[in-house]
Amino acid sequence: MPAIPAMLAPVILIVGMLAGYFTPTEIASVTVFYTLAISYFYYRELTLAGMYDAAIETIRASSAILLIVAVAALFGWILSVEQVPQIMTEWMLSISKNPYVLLLIVNLLLIIVGMFLDSTTAILVIAPIIAKPLIAAGVDPVHLGMVVVFNLMIGLLTPPMGLALFLVADIAQVKMKDVLREMMPYYLPLGITLLLITYVPWITTWIPRMVLGN
Repeated sequence: MPAIPAMLAPVILIVGMLAGYFTPTEIASVTVFYTLAISYFYYRELTLAGMYDAAIETIRASSAILLIVAVAALFGWILSVEQVPQIMTEWMLSISKNPYVLLLIVNLLLIIVGMFLDSTTAILVIAPIIAKPLIAAGVDPVHLGMVVVFNLMIGLLTPPMGLALFLVADIAQVKMKDVLREMMPYYLPLGITLLLITYVPWITTWIPRMVLGN
């Protein structure tokens, strides 16, 4: 019973956004306000000092993320000016026009990129480059989006820059090598799932097609 108010937070977040009552930014603010309210009035564990520390930590984390996004946006602008997407399109299509071969190249590229870049930067920089040749080869944009997102999710779990690994190690107060040792059995099913998402498109496209009536 005491956990019910806290469990309602993700419900408010998802339902409020999917039902169209709030934009993503608005529902984020509403959810934060709700969390602060139950922490202060219901659980009575949040203090003004704790709120101040949380605000400072949020500003610090947000600043780091926005700095990365700003640099990635600048990098993306440079790529556009230098016509790198067009060059990449011609290069990939010169290798093959088979969408499955191109998807294999994209998977290898994204797995390598995901090891060194956070997902936000990778999406801003890499997605515009690979989207044009893949769509030109006949790959469904929704299918390609799922492939990109799943690849970058795996990147969060792979060294040397796996942000999720660092977060788990920090929260659990254990060494990175211990986290990696426990993660090893899960890389195989993740790889199999990636192959299924890549080469069996209906797994990821049947719901949008059903909703859109295509």
